[in-house]
Amino acid sequence: MSLVIIPSELKSVIGADPEIISGAIRFVGTRVPVQALLDTVHGGGTIEEFLDGWPDVSREQAEAVIRWEQNQARKALGLDLAS
Repeated sequence: MSLVIIPSELKSVIGADPEIISGAIRFVGTRVPVQALLDTVHGGGTIEEFLDGWPDVSREQAEAVIRWEQNQARKALGLDLAS
């Protein structure tokens, strides 16, 4: 199994444990994989639709992951440097 590195800003939101859902990255306190959120949003769904289907995940957890993902895209594209 590969080493999973959780970004420091998400350590209270997501985690991975080889004993829980085969080590998939999941929302802390749940067995819900983060991939489920990403698949929903990238498939055209909303955070509300995701939360309706996965009520154990808090809105704050879901929004933190989406915000982190958006910030990574901005950094990769150099948009964080735009004024």
